[in-house]
Amino acid sequence: MKNATPKYCVRMMLTLSAMSVFSLGSPAESTAATKADSRVENALKKVDYKYAVTPLGNFRVSFKLDDGRGHLVFISSSTETFGSLETRKIWATVMKSKEPLPRDLANKLLMDNIPMKLGAYELTQVDEGGYKIQFSARVDARCTPAALMDAVRIVLMTADGKEKELTNADEF
Repeated sequence: MKNATPKYCVRMMLTLSAMSVFSLGSPAESTAATKADSRVENALKKVDYKYAVTPLGNFRVSFKLDDGRGHLVFISSSTETFGSLETRKIWATVMKSKEPLPRDLANKLLMDNIPMKLGAYELTQVDEGGYKIQFSARVDARCTPAALMDAVRIVLMTADGKEKELTNADEF
């Protein structure tokens, strides 16, 4: 777009933003989110992981670690697209908090994101009140079962390690 004026670019960004906002609540998308994605299911079966499907259609995989700790990892059935890119989210909870995070902890988590090969810490507000720190990664929705399991392992090990560091508990 060699001849695109700033006014044209702003109009295009506003149009694209409006289109994405209106598409977020489409009935077809919310229905699809409740159905388990067969690509994930096939990958989990291929590597013989035991799982459960949540009411939202996400996969809940429970792990027992060598040190006796355990952790839950979730794999989203719903995906996000941008152009030809289709991604899905994998996440695990690190800790809960009734209050927003103290500045020093929030800054530490942001700094801890820097060396990550895949994924990042994020803060989400919980419907019943309070907050959750989660570690999440977004992967290609069409990735191989091996790549999906590598991403699951990164999320698992990172979230459990940070849970142990911050709380010394084994809640999630």
